Amino acid sequence: MDLSQLSHDEMLALVGLLELIGESDPEVLDDEVDRINAVAEALGPDRYRAIADEVDRRFTDEGEFKAFLSTITRPAARELIYGTTLEAAMGGAIDPRESRLLEWLGKEWLIEPFPAE
Repeated sequence: MDLSQLSHDEMLALVGLLELIGESDPEVLDDEVDRINAVAEALGPDRYRAIADEVDRRFTDEGEFKAFLSTITRPAARELIYGTTLEAAMGGAIDPRESRLLEWLGKEWLIEPFPAE
């Protein structure tokens, strides 16, 4: 599966997560920016910006966004979104907020190394 095969809601999830990763660190490193830009290029810069704008309009806080993330159910999409988000976060040192978000998402989506208990 690649980014072009994500549904609109799955793209909202991905872009929203990337935006959270970008916002979590006031000193975003070039590697992190490059990885986010690579996703924007893959989706198309205009499409990426439109999706980011929709994320900003639809979700007023992280709790609302997390509730939305719970509605993403396709396992292959979950793995792609999680992996892409993790890769972007690893562009620099993963800060505590990114770590908590990725841990929560891994558990919520049953992504290894967070198997169901």
